[in-house]
Amino acid sequence: MTRRVLLLTCEHGGARVPTRYRALFQSRAARQALRTHRGSDHGALTLALALRRSLGAPLYESRVTRLLVDLNRSLGHPQLFSEFSKGLDPAERSALLARHYFPHREAVESWIDEQVSRGRQVVHVGVHSFTPRVDGRTRIADLGLLYDPRRAGEVELCRDWKAALQTVDATLRVRRNYPFLGKADGFVTHLRGVFGPRKYLGIELEVNQARLAAPRARRRLAQSIAESLKTTSEAF
Repeated sequence: MTRRVLLLTCEHGGARVPTRYRALFQSRAARQALRTHRGSDHGALTLALALRRSLGAPLYESRVTRLLVDLNRSLGHPQLFSEFSKGLDPAERSALLARHYFPHREAVESWIDEQVSRGRQVVHVGVHSFTPRVDGRTRIADLGLLYDPRRAGEVELCRDWKAALQTVDATLRVRRNYPFLGKADGFVTHLRGVFGPRKYLGIELEVNQARLAAPRARRRLAQSIAESLKTTSEAF
């Protein structure tokens, strides 16, 4: 049986603006955007760090705001740069990618490649969070497990993980491919194109920010997620 190894990433872990780019975020609109979910995935990094401690898995994180460059978007995607950074000249955008975008993505891809070369299957969980309400509608889930329905291994893993989560905590509202589609543009989608399904399973964990606001609730949720993932993949 192929041994599975777990990898954690958090692409939207903070709203930090490097000194070189602070002039881009001096306007009132930019400062306000940095404080919102557009600036970072609120609570996601704290959760990812807790999962790293519980599961002993490597974590690749970024704390630079995605309003500068979004590490979870493909090159050429219209939201790779925000309205605050897309006005940079081409040379400066290339330099920005070289400093912040490529190092994260290449480090993750290199780690996966090393594990695959040792005959292991990588289960990659990208940790994200989502806003409780959007466009006046309440999102009816606490956790979302995003995967590609064309990949049987990801389908099976998310089915089992959902069942394990609800065994650990029956109050959790867990949905698959919600509030986004797992096959949409993203880092996980890119990595699926690099590594075949026997080598790589890519899951995005989306957590409702309402469940991450209070420290005690956040710790309890992190414990439930870690315990359920261990149960689902006993080979970790």
